[in-house]
Amino acid sequence: MHTDSRGGPSLRAIVPDDIFLGTSLILRQGERLLYGVRPVRQEEGRPILELTGIGGGLEEEDQSLAAGVLREAQEEIGCRVHLLPCSETLIVRGQSEVEQVVLEGDERPAAVVFRHYRTPPHQPWHENNRGPACLIVFVAALAGQPWPTRELPYLLWLTPEQVLAAAQADVPLPRLLSSGAELVVGDAGPPPQGSWVRLTDSQEALALALGEKTPAFYNSLGIL
Repeated sequence: MHTDSRGGPSLRAIVPDDIFLGTSLILRQGERLLYGVRPVRQEEGRPILELTGIGGGLEEEDQSLAAGVLREAQEEIGCRVHLLPCSETLIVRGQSEVEQVVLEGDERPAAVVFRHYRTPPHQPWHENNRGPACLIVFVAALAGQPWPTRELPYLLWLTPEQVLAAAQADVPLPRLLSSGAELVVGDAGPPPQGSWVRLTDSQEALALALGEKTPAFYNSLGIL
């Protein structure tokens, strides 16, 4: 195992070399968290809005995981962010399989999430999948005004309770908006009426692993 010079495990010691590696951001202001919304897709006759944490896969020019997620933020929401190191990191390997560790080094994310990709909705560890993935979930503060892009034509602000609900099941967009969510609409115009919201990717798996502890986890991050 690789360790930092101070003796503790580093982030790279936890991440396997032979797995898809991606990044995601927890962006919180006050009581709300920001997610990107992919282009609308139709599923069984209803429009689905898939939520994703800002982030993505690493590219050749990225010198580190942190550099990769900072680049993705600029590309996906058009503004810079400041990464905030966490004193402890959650290692998520499955439903209720969560371990808390203290990492050494400069890269100290909120969570390292192991899940499969291309699984059925709301089942990130389902046996039907396209392979394993490891997602590094950093915490960051916005350093500008986020705005939708072609890749993410909408942004959605949710409370931690709404994050958990959208991880567990598809939720009607009007229900979220009536209970405090805020939709940011870009050049694509408003989404179709009757849209349903579905959390995906690393933060879906994180919320499902934590279950009812999800709101407390997000609220504990203390981002102003």
